[in-house]
Amino acid sequence: MPSPHYHYTKIINIFYYTTNTFSIFSFTANIINFIIVQEVLIMIDYITVVLVLYFISYFYYLYISQGIGKNAQFLQLRRFFPCALLAIFPSAIAQLNLSNQLFISSLFVGAMWIITYPLLYYFTYHKNSTDFGFHFDIVFGLYIIGWLSALKILVLHFNVFSAFLLTFLVTVEFLILLIPISQWIFYFLYKSCIDENSMMMLQETHYNEILEFFKSFSIPVNLLIFVIPTSVYGIFIYLNIDASVSTSISINIYQLITLLAIVAFLTIYLWKKGKGVFVRTGIVELYLDVKEYFETTKLYTQNMKERLKDLQVTPQKPVFDKPSTILLIIGESESRDYMSAFSECEYDTTPWLKAKKEDPHFLLFPNSYSCIAHTVSCLERALTEFNQYNDKQFYTSCSIIDIAHKAGYTTSWYSNQGHLGCADTPVTLVANTSQTAKWTKQNLNQVQYDEALLEYLEEVNPQKNNFVVIHLKGNHFNFINRYPSQFTKWGTPGKYDLILNYLNSIAYTDSILEKIYNYASAKLNLQAILYFSDHGTLPDKRRSPNFDGFGTVRIPMFAYFSDEYIQKNKEIYQTLSDNQNKYFTNDLSYELMCSIFNIKSNHFDETNSLASPKYKFTREMLTTDLGKMYIKDDTTK
Repeated sequence: MPSPHYHYTKIINIFYYTTNTFSIFSFTANIINFIIVQEVLIMIDYITVVLVLYFISYFYYLYISQGIGKNAQFLQLRRFFPCALLAIFPSAIAQLNLSNQLFISSLFVGAMWIITYPLLYYFTYHKNSTDFGFHFDIVFGLYIIGWLSALKILVLHFNVFSAFLLTFLVTVEFLILLIPISQWIFYFLYKSCIDENSMMMLQETHYNEILEFFKSFSIPVNLLIFVIPTSVYGIFIYLNIDASVSTSISINIYQLITLLAIVAFLTIYLWKKGKGVFVRTGIVELYLDVKEYFETTKLYTQNMKERLKDLQVTPQKPVFDKPSTILLIIGESESRDYMSAFSECEYDTTPWLKAKKEDPHFLLFPNSYSCIAHTVSCLERALTEFNQYNDKQFYTSCSIIDIAHKAGYTTSWYSNQGHLGCADTPVTLVANTSQTAKWTKQNLNQVQYDEALLEYLEEVNPQKNNFVVIHLKGNHFNFINRYPSQFTKWGTPGKYDLILNYLNSIAYTDSILEKIYNYASAKLNLQAILYFSDHGTLPDKRRSPNFDGFGTVRIPMFAYFSDEYIQKNKEIYQTLSDNQNKYFTNDLSYELMCSIFNIKSNHFDETNSLASPKYKFTREMLTTDLGKMYIKDDTTK
């Protein structure tokens, strides 16, 4: 039988081992607890950033949007949370520190997309637009953070050609960033968000015009425009490569599968053609809308046969005694405010036209306006039935070239404007329906001042009835490049001075008009000329794609008629003479040319023609900026 001492010893041993065991458990529990706490604290960091991104994005969206309904507000309240979550989730899976430079550069790209277009649009339109909102820019910005950071994590995890692949990813990251950077540069230059007119200008601009645009800036400004993107790219490369050296990524198979799933989902959702987030962001959607617009204009050519089959014109032969010529001359960016023939000017910028004011063969129209201060949008209306006051469409409308064909004229189009190949403009489409269509830019050995067009006139056959359209480069910015240096009348030849350069370009245009008139009168039995500018400009302000006051739409217009024309078309001449001081917008030029041809047609509304007694428009009725502004509000008149 065991002694009492034995039992006592056993109890002590049990207590000892039990105590030690509890101590081991306690230590282990403390370690586990510490790890859990640390993990929770880390996860709290990620969750906090998710919530910060979410709330900032949502309230920012509310602030820069106008006129959005409660449903839209609640929709984005739900939508932005998973976006913010996916922005941070890849970094949380890989335990990538959110202060890591790999994440920071991706965050910066996303933030720029979130901020840029919605904010610049707000700055530009919040005072006069009642409803707008760009939630897809915010969605794209949040998702692009997650997409870029997930790809970087995968590159570092697999550690194969990581330096090369990371450089490639950073290049992609920079190219994505370049889109908002470009918008900020545009806003810096124009104090305006890129809009439809701006995008049209950007898509139709010839590379020579781009070079001229940059030449118009000072060297420091050009350096700044170049240095900012280049520096950002260099910084991105340095930060990411530097961070990759000190960053270790270790993920298990489940985490890897999750990351791959996120990348696959975001790749499809972001970049899917037609329905992806990228193509629905404000700036990209605008780009695609304008691109589609240009493609739609090609319907004009495709529908031409159908239009001409329906078109009726009488008479179908000019009534002049021998083959004759009618000219339509289209100016560029010429404002009547700076023309001595129309305004009281310090300088006699238009001596030839001013002298012709006393000649009864010439009729000047001092109350003419452009329908919009943008070449393509203006001329697609001026040259066709399509105008501000009807519901027709450009690509289904007859053009003045169509009318001239039916009226028995041989048609020619000579242009000193750009000839766009892959992005045909409506002007180019109309021009190409002429029997002859030539652009000086197609002749690489030709100095492309407007005097180069005089050579083309020599090709016109005087033994035919001709309708000739001459499209001048006129007074297009940069003005100093619109006339030979030796032509300089005011200022120093070759010296950049916006006002004096513009005045010299107007004087040069006046001399070109005189030469065209003299040649056509002497060689082509000239019967009539109609001249108008597409729009005006404010020479002391950099060209803006937005409506910038009535000074940009006050244009010159004049007509010339020969003795024979006046004798055979007395009513037309007399009506135009009586209507010289009436108000007119150049999108009605199609009907005016129909009257000058003296034809009747099922595609000619005489009430739109300034040369018809039926002309219906008054100053109170006419509009500009495509119907957004009334001419009657021009307080200078």
